[in-house]
Amino acid sequence: MMNYRKYALLVLFLTLASSVMLTACGGYSATGYPAPVTVGSTVQAVSCLTVTADASVSILASAFTPTSVNISTNGVTKWTNNDGVAHTVTSTTVPANGAFNVPMANLGSVCLKFTAIGTFNYYSLANLGMIGSVTVN
Repeated sequence: MMNYRKYALLVLFLTLASSVMLTACGGYSATGYPAPVTVGSTVQAVSCLTVTADASVSILASAFTPTSVNISTNGVTKWTNNDGVAHTVTSTTVPANGAFNVPMANLGSVCLKFTAIGTFNYYSLANLGMIGSVTVN
């Protein structure tokens, strides 16, 4: 019979494993179907098929390139994952109501619209050393 601690660890492991699998399948695909997205009221997920990006960021060799972009209020930034593994675009320090966490599969793209002035710093949960920022003027 399994004791409570082993059972709790098994449940935790299965929860984390399924979360990783869902994240690996996430992001906006070439067909425009959105993945689950958590965004604040000043950051909005938009379909990359229906907007023109004001700034583009490529993910390659475990890095965001460029690491920082500048856009105007209501501007859109597009991230494209060319790295061979799933990544996220996850906010760190942000203006009020500006949190976001968007999973992105390999070869997927994600577009976010920023409706408030400020600097939105972000990283990838797949590689904590990958950092970037969007500055909205």
